[in-house]
Amino acid sequence: MSVQPSTLSNEEFHTMVNASRSRRVLISRVMLVLCGLAFVLVVSPLAGLMYELVRLGSKWVFSSAFYLQTPRPADLFHLNRIGGVSNAIVGSIVLAIYSSVIAVPLGVLAGLYLAESRTKLANMIRVSAALLAGLPSILVGLFAFIVFIRKFGIPQSAIVGAIAIAILMLPVIAVTTEAAISEVPGTLREAALALGAGPAKVAVKVVLPVARPGIVSGIVLALSRAVGETAPVLFVIGGSSKVGWSPTSSISSLPFYIYGEITSQYAANRSEAWGIALLLVVTVFALSITSRLLATRKKR
Repeated sequence: MSVQPSTLSNEEFHTMVNASRSRRVLISRVMLVLCGLAFVLVVSPLAGLMYELVRLGSKWVFSSAFYLQTPRPADLFHLNRIGGVSNAIVGSIVLAIYSSVIAVPLGVLAGLYLAESRTKLANMIRVSAALLAGLPSILVGLFAFIVFIRKFGIPQSAIVGAIAIAILMLPVIAVTTEAAISEVPGTLREAALALGAGPAKVAVKVVLPVARPGIVSGIVLALSRAVGETAPVLFVIGGSSKVGWSPTSSISSLPFYIYGEITSQYAANRSEAWGIALLLVVTVFALSITSRLLATRKKR
C-alpha cells in the first residue's frame, strides 16, 4: 500500500501555518492591550490635571476683571479682595517680545551658519547648542542673577529676564533653523549660483524664504517653552504688581505670579492661581498647536 507524501506535507504545512498564525494573532492582541494600558497610564495624570485645572480655574478665565484689573492685596478685613492679573499678562508679553528680539536673530544666524558650514567651529557650536538645550532652566536663572544683577549691578528688570529666557530659546531656534535649511533642495542653491548670485545673497534671498515655515515653527516652539518657564525669571524680574513695558522696570509674569499666589496665606489667592495656571496652559497649548500647523504646512 503506497503513502502519498505530497498530501501529508500539505496537511502538515497548513497545520503549521494555522498554528503560527494563531500565535501571531495572540501576540498581536496582547501587545495591543499592553500598549493601550501604557497609553492609559500616561494620559491619566494629564487628564486628571486638566480636569482639576478646568474645574478650579474656569471661573477665573471667564471673568473680565481677571484680565483687566491689577492685583489688590487681601487682608483680614477683605479676604476675597485680590483683583486681576493684567500685570502678569502684560509682563509675559513683554518678556516674550524682548527675548524674541534677542534670540530670534542670533538663533536664525547660528542655524544658517550651522547648515552652510562644516568647520570645527560649526561642530563646536552644534555641540554647545545641544548641551544648552538640555541645561536645567534654573541654572540659567541663577547665571543671569549672578552675572547681571550681582556682578554688574543691573536691577531686577524685564531686560534681565528677557536675557535669561533668550538663552533658553537660542538652541531651539538654532537647531530647528539648521534642520529647516538642510531640507532646502540643493538644486535651488545651484540654480541661484549659476545665475551669478553670491553665496550670501543665495542664503538670504533663496534659502531663508524657502525654509521660512520651518524656521517660524521653531521660533513659535521656542516661545511656547519660554512663556511657561518660571525658574529663569524667579530671581531676576522683581515681581511688580504694576503694569509696565519698560525694559529697565520690574515686572511680573504668569508663571512667577502662580508661584506667588499658590504660596499665599489667603484661600482666594490660592484659588486664583488655578485660573492663572489654566490660562498659561491654554496659551502654551495654542502656541504648540501653531508650531505643529506650521511644520505640517512646511511638509506639504
